[in-house]
Amino acid sequence: MPLSERELETIEYKLRKRGFKQTDVYHHECPTCNEKAVRIYGILAKTGGRDIRLCLACGKATSFRNSAGMEGREEDANFDLTSFLG
Repeated sequence: MPLSERELETIEYKLRKRGFKQTDVYHHECPTCNEKAVRIYGILAKTGGRDIRLCLACGKATSFRNSAGMEGREEDANFDLTSFLG
């Protein structure tokens, strides 16, 4: 289900509040719906980081954790954006 403008503004506000920034201005292809509508938000610290990929077309959100030094990137299989931002 596509995100409304209001939902997107709320999500982006909460992500910025937690230190996340949009990593680039391009939209990427969603593996679920195959639309070029995925925005990537990231945060990086000395101990590692996290990328959150949010599809504006279907609403699917995925997250990847990075260990220190950006080695060992792994998907957070049980990631729930609503709970994360809650």
